[in-house]
Amino acid sequence: MRRTALPQTLSPRAALLFVNGFRGLLLLVLFTLSLLSGGDGLPMIEGGPRFYLWSGVYLLLIAVWFLVREGRLGHTLQLTLAIAADIAMMVWLMAMNDGIHGGFGLLLLPYLAAAGLLSTGRYALFYAAIATLALLCYSGLEHWLGLARPSDLSYSALLASACFVTAIATWQLGRLARASEALAVQRGGEIANLNHLNELILQSQRDAVVVLDEDGRLRQFNLQAERYFAGLQRGSPLPELLPLVRRWRDDGCPALATLVQQNVRGRQLVGRLVPVPVGELRGVVLFLRDMADMAEEAKRVKLAALGRLTANIAHEVRNPLSAIRHAADLLAEDESDPTRLRLFGIVQDNTRRINGMVEDVLTLGRRDRVRREAIELAPFVGQLLEQFSLSHPGAAGAVACELSDGCRLSFDRDHLAQILGNLLANAWRHGSRGPGSVRLQAGVADSVLILRVIDDGPGVSEADQARLFEPFFTTESAGSGLGLYIARELAEANDARLDYSPPGGVFRLICHQAHD
Repeated sequence: MRRTALPQTLSPRAALLFVNGFRGLLLLVLFTLSLLSGGDGLPMIEGGPRFYLWSGVYLLLIAVWFLVREGRLGHTLQLTLAIAADIAMMVWLMAMNDGIHGGFGLLLLPYLAAAGLLSTGRYALFYAAIATLALLCYSGLEHWLGLARPSDLSYSALLASACFVTAIATWQLGRLARASEALAVQRGGEIANLNHLNELILQSQRDAVVVLDEDGRLRQFNLQAERYFAGLQRGSPLPELLPLVRRWRDDGCPALATLVQQNVRGRQLVGRLVPVPVGELRGVVLFLRDMADMAEEAKRVKLAALGRLTANIAHEVRNPLSAIRHAADLLAEDESDPTRLRLFGIVQDNTRRINGMVEDVLTLGRRDRVRREAIELAPFVGQLLEQFSLSHPGAAGAVACELSDGCRLSFDRDHLAQILGNLLANAWRHGSRGPGSVRLQAGVADSVLILRVIDDGPGVSEADQARLFEPFFTTESAGSGLGLYIARELAEANDARLDYSPPGGVFRLICHQAHD
C-alpha cells in the first residue's frame, strides 16, 4: 500500500529569504552590466560613483534583511519595509539611467509580483500604490526641474497600471495557491490516516493477504503471509504464485473474483483471487489460508461446542447417577442373595466409571481457570510420586526420576499434577511394571523445559497415533478416552505442548521455564 507524502510548504521566513536572494542576484547582474560596454562604446548601465553608491546602499539593505529575517519583526512588517525600500531603490536606479524611458522602471514588477504572492489583497494593492506614488513623485520632480519629456506622463501612467495589474494578478494566484496548498495538506492528512487504517485492517486479517502486480511482483503483504512464504520483499517476484497471475492474465484479466488453490512448500493453500484491473495498480489481491489451519480451526470449534454440550450433560447426569448409587447401596444391605450382590457389583463398577467420565468432562470445562506459578520440579515430582504410589501400590519405588538441577517451570500446579498423573498411569498400565519400567526425565533444551514420561511397553501403533489425543478414543474397554485429550487441553491452557514421540512409549510435555 503506497504512502502519500504530505506537501512541503514554504514558510514565510523562507519566502523572504528567497526574495532576498533575488535581490542579491539582481544586484550582481546590474553591477556586471555596469562594467560592460554596449555597441556605442558606452557602459550598458550608467556607472560611476553614483551607481557604486547605489550598489553599496542596496547591498547594505540586503544584508539587513538577511539578518532580521529570524528576528522579532512580523512577516507583514518585514515584507512592507523591504518592498518599500526596493521600490525606492528601483526609482533611484531609474533616475540614474535616463528616467522613465530607460526601462529600469520595469524592475518594479518582479518585486510587486513577489509581494502579491506573499501577502493578502489589500497589502498587494498598498504596495502597488507605493510604487505608483513613487513614480508620480519622480515625474513631478522632473517636471518641476524642467527635465521631463512630453511622453513621460503617459509612460508613468502605463507603468503604474502595470504595477496594479501585476499586484492584483499575483495576489489572486497566491490566494489560489494557498487554498490549493491547504486542500493538499488536508487531503494528504486524510490519505495518510486512510493508509494507516488500511494497514491495520490488512494486518488484522486472519487470511494471508498478498498483493501482486500483473507481472507477479509483490506490492504488499501482511504478517500472516510471512508464515507461508519465505523472504518476502516488495518489488520482487513471488515464484510460488506466478502461475496464478499468469493464468489470470492469459484469461484476459477478468474482473470477477475466482477461487484458487496452490501448493506452497508442502502447504495446500486455498482462497480467493480478487482482480484490480484498473488504476495505477493493475494486478490481483490474493486471500489465502492453509487447509490444515482451517481443518484445525474447525476441529477446535467443534470440540469447543462438544465440550460445552458434554459439560451440560455431565451436570445433568450426576444427580440421577447419585440416586442410582444410593439405591444400589440400599440393595446391597441384603447379603442373603448372591445374585443380587453380583448385580450390585456391576452397578457399582459402572457408576464409578460414569462418574469418572463426568469428572473428566467437568475438568475439561474448567481448563480456562489457570493459576500459573513458578514450580520447583524436584519437590513437586517427589510429592506426586508419593500420591501415585498410594493409588498404585505396586509402583512404589518403580518410577525412575532423571531431573536436571534447577528445573523450574511456570504452570498451574493442579493442571501439572493431573497431566503427569495421567501420563504416569498410562505408562504404568502399558509397561512391564518392573523397577525402572517407567522413567520421568526433565531437562532444558533451546530455552524450554521438556518433561518426558517413558515406559518400556510396545508403544502406540502407527494407526492409532493420529487419533491418540482425540476425545473418547481409547484402546481399552474400561477407559473413557478423555485422559490424554484433557491432558493436552490443560497443557495448551498453560501455553505448553503435549505430544507423543515414537518409537516406544514416550510422551513429551514442552513448557516455559520460570525465571527468577
